[in-house]
Amino acid sequence: MVLDASVVLKWYLTDEELGVKAISLLGEYVSNELDILAPSLLEYEIMNGLMIAQKRGRIKEEKILSAIEGFDNLGINLSSLSHLYLQIIHFCKTYNRSVYDASYMALALDEGISLITADEGLFNSIRKDLKWVKWLGDM
Repeated sequence: MVLDASVVLKWYLTDEELGVKAISLLGEYVSNELDILAPSLLEYEIMNGLMIAQKRGRIKEEKILSAIEGFDNLGINLSSLSHLYLQIIHFCKTYNRSVYDASYMALALDEGISLITADEGLFNSIRKDLKWVKWLGDM
């Protein structure tokens, strides 16, 4: 399945709601029960999210470095998106979403797999139309 940054960041930010469910997905991945695919932008979103959390006092700088190293060591399959630009633009326009959100959606659609998100705004904007997008809270 495709996991977006709203789910993956919960692996490192312990004060996040639904963190236990996100950690459960990580456990399934580590034990080879689940394959995770994400757009290549995930690694940048993770670094950015961690830096913002550090500025807000939610995580110490040392933890950021170990989190980024740990994320890299997971070996999650990160996919290039250049071949999906038409679908990304479609999702941006149709659902008034960012290119970032639309990239996760386009990758999941292209692969024929589910997208898991903890982004309530994203989920609520597409839930009626895109049944393959799942809310982390329902996992």
